[in-house]
Amino acid sequence: MSGSNRLKLTVLSEDRLQMKWKETEGNTNGYKVRVKPMAGDSEQEVMLKTKSAKATVGGLSPTKEYTLQIYILNGSQEALFVKRRFVIEELKNFSQVRSNRKNPTSAPEKAETFLGTTAADETLIIPNFQCDSSATTDIILLVDGSWSIGRNNFRLIREFLAALVAPFNVAEDKIRVGLSQYSSDPRTEWDLKTYTTREEVLGALRSLQYKGGNTFTGLALTHVLEQNLKPEAGARSEAPKLIILLTDGKSQDDAGPSAQTLKNMGIEIFAVGVKNADEAELRQVASEPLELTVYNVLDFPLLSSLVGRLTRVLCAWIKEKNKEENTGDPVKTAPVNGGAHLSPSNLVVKEVTAGSMHLIWKPPLVPPKKYRVVYYPSRGGIPKEVVLDGSASSAQLFNLTSHTEYLVSVFPIYENAVGDGLRGITSTLPLSAPRSLRASEISHNSIKLTWQPADGATQYLVLCSSAPNGANDHTKEVKVMKTEVLIGGLSPSTEYSLAVYAMYGEDASDPASIQETTLALSPPPRLSFSDVSHGSVRVNWEATLRAVKTHRVTYMSSRGSNTGELEVPGNVSSAVLKPLSSLTKYFVSVTSIYDEGESFPVTGNVTTLKVPPPSHLKATELSGSEIRLEWEAIAASDVVVYQIKWNMLGEGRSQELSVAGNLAATVLPGLKKNTEYQISIWAYYKDGARSDTVSIRHKITTKNPPANLFVDSETPNSLQVHWSPPEGAVQHYRLTYTPELGQKHQEMIMLSGKSRTITLHSLLPGTVYTVTVSAVYATGESDPISTTGQTASALARLPTSRGSAPFRTDDCPPLDSSEGALQGFDLMEAFGLQEKEYASIKGVAMEPYIFLGTHTYTLYRDIQLTRQTSEVFPSGIPSEYTITFLLRLLPESPRESFAVWQVTDEDFQPLLGIVLDPNKKSLTYFRRDSDADVEEAAFDQPDVKKVFHGSFHKVHVSVSRSRVKLYIDCKKTAEKPLGASEKVLTTGFVMLGKLTRTRGPRSGSAA
Repeated sequence: MSGSNRLKLTVLSEDRLQMKWKETEGNTNGYKVRVKPMAGDSEQEVMLKTKSAKATVGGLSPTKEYTLQIYILNGSQEALFVKRRFVIEELKNFSQVRSNRKNPTSAPEKAETFLGTTAADETLIIPNFQCDSSATTDIILLVDGSWSIGRNNFRLIREFLAALVAPFNVAEDKIRVGLSQYSSDPRTEWDLKTYTTREEVLGALRSLQYKGGNTFTGLALTHVLEQNLKPEAGARSEAPKLIILLTDGKSQDDAGPSAQTLKNMGIEIFAVGVKNADEAELRQVASEPLELTVYNVLDFPLLSSLVGRLTRVLCAWIKEKNKEENTGDPVKTAPVNGGAHLSPSNLVVKEVTAGSMHLIWKPPLVPPKKYRVVYYPSRGGIPKEVVLDGSASSAQLFNLTSHTEYLVSVFPIYENAVGDGLRGITSTLPLSAPRSLRASEISHNSIKLTWQPADGATQYLVLCSSAPNGANDHTKEVKVMKTEVLIGGLSPSTEYSLAVYAMYGEDASDPASIQETTLALSPPPRLSFSDVSHGSVRVNWEATLRAVKTHRVTYMSSRGSNTGELEVPGNVSSAVLKPLSSLTKYFVSVTSIYDEGESFPVTGNVTTLKVPPPSHLKATELSGSEIRLEWEAIAASDVVVYQIKWNMLGEGRSQELSVAGNLAATVLPGLKKNTEYQISIWAYYKDGARSDTVSIRHKITTKNPPANLFVDSETPNSLQVHWSPPEGAVQHYRLTYTPELGQKHQEMIMLSGKSRTITLHSLLPGTVYTVTVSAVYATGESDPISTTGQTASALARLPTSRGSAPFRTDDCPPLDSSEGALQGFDLMEAFGLQEKEYASIKGVAMEPYIFLGTHTYTLYRDIQLTRQTSEVFPSGIPSEYTITFLLRLLPESPRESFAVWQVTDEDFQPLLGIVLDPNKKSLTYFRRDSDADVEEAAFDQPDVKKVFHGSFHKVHVSVSRSRVKLYIDCKKTAEKPLGASEKVLTTGFVMLGKLTRTRGPRSGSAA
């Protein structure tokens, strides 16, 4: 495109494109550049504004197709200045070809192209095979140039045709080659007499331009007969004639009759199909034998695979035909025309109306067998034809389009010849159109039209379309009987093209048309900014009087690298934009969206602040040579990493440490005592920005540790630790203790600065522990002191016979009853939960720590721990008993109720048990009463809810004949009455961890 609309595109990199254009004359407020992907693509469009006549857009895909639109801004209005589609990779490839053609040895240039340039020359492949015949043959290449082929594939077609022509001896007295390209209408690219050398034909193929349109193969074959095979076009009567048809689809007209006429005249037809070509149609068009004249490939790149065979078949055909000519064998051929005695004359068009015309002609001296009348609009359209008997001399054409120029041809058809066609051009009459069209009322969403009537019109068709050059055209269509109409549902501030047609049945007159623009909707007034930080800003505006559906807020950084969009409800008058980059200027626009459409955007700009540094830096001394560095993060969520550097004053060598952005403290190791250090810290943020550096100085001083540490009062599960306090204000003591054998799990306790002794509980019996104590001051921590102590040996096991003495502790409930001492049943042992046996049980794991002198085990989900009741309780279940269990509910434990312990009958129906419900945070004891009904006692006291908080708890459920008592952590929680119970038989099963909603031996269990 030249003049004021000249557009220059330059590819800067794989994803960046620079565009320049000639500035417009007159006053403008600048330009708006809009780059958006093709319809259906999820990629976001790019939009920017500029004062100068150039712009650069980044972040594009090199292989996607985009639409570029440049608008001229004038006040609140904008007008489309230039529009273009492009693919970066194609622009780049074109520029490279152009550069190589101008200077083959020069270095690659930046990819540039201009709107309106043509494609560069392709490299055509010359095959090695050469046809050694010097015979005379007229070859017509008939090439499909319809839209379905596409420009990239048309390049492959040119290469294929060049490869076909290259092996043959093209000369004026030997082989002549002509070419016609067809789509909706055929076009002769060059005649048989145009080029006399092979090099000239190959050059013409290089510059062959893609046509585009629909596929009318029958019309194209008729064109070859009437135009390309005439003597005046270079056809020789003595030369064999050959047509090579290349198409990629099914013809939209009937190609059979035209092809048969050519074949009847002795003209050979080769048919080459590609991709979507119709195999049956190819075989109908081609000459016999079909195995030599019909070719079909799946896609355009495969055309090259046909060259070798097809060129040899053509060469053999040419040699054979010329051999027949030389030996005098008769060939059944007929002239394309037989002179004036075979052609009609004096074509006259009469009785022309808006939809019909009458044709009259003078018959030829020799009456034809038939007449073929072909007619179609000169501006393109589907050809129609009428076949008449040879005795006719007139034809009536109906159902024509009004006010349209038609091309009319009359062909006499003989047995073995076609006479010269008789041609004419005429136009149908226009229909009466509406007059004085005007817009009488205009609002933001409607336009009212009025006009003067057209005589004889049955009704009026009104078309309303917006943005006729846009990508999302939308047309409203209304039919009315009166001479006025109100068109509603329009978009505000939009230019519409309005056309009114007078309808005469199914026919329409020329339109009366105008263009009008709807009124604009109110934009949000008075844009302002507040709460500006390094990574966010609040944009504010005043509410409008009209009801706003939503507000759309868009923002873009001055560098174009950070863009975003959000929508807020219509009753909201502010929005927070984040995450933003620090110290960056942003352009912000706010658009009000109504039910009727969108307002013009109101725009502004704001610059974000610098990222803040860490604050309140503080150093606290720990034991040894370490200090704890702490700080406050003003914008912790945006920090990626903290960088810390420290060095002794006066020394250049320093140490550095990186700390994750979600932390606000760290320990610096390896510092020397009584030495002053310079400690610095700064932050790196998500947008790559670095904060200012904050520094402090600190000197480690020696702190007095506690003294006289010793251990006494040993029991199987506890030790007492004693020490003497040091001089100075001790804030608290840090005490750790670790068993010397086993897993060595360390425990830590923080004690008040006034403490002098502590008792360590829940220790392992007969185990040596290492105890360490350090004093913590306001300025740091002393070096630790250590000692060792050993717990006493374990107590005897529980009694296992009725005559044994009852087992008691000081705090826990007694394990006895009114009948005397109770028999002990170790359920852990009964179910194989022992250190030497658990590994054989699927889905059970022993944890690495010991709690209250007992190994703990994890039971995974859906694992069956089931034993027969007679194995666990060989003497039966007594009427009074206490169930004791120590457990912890894991985070992955189910949120539905399960029985910690239950006894069932042989059909797995529950008889008695203890149920925990994590949803209600309750414990329920149940059993069958004397009437075989289920009796429940539920406990949901605050102490019961502690069981569900994820830590270990010891639970006792003590059952007598008439009551049930609950103890949590050896503290009595509640007591409830019970009725008489039925006797529990031992023919069923005992289960641990059973989900209450399931039944049967293979149903689910809790984890």
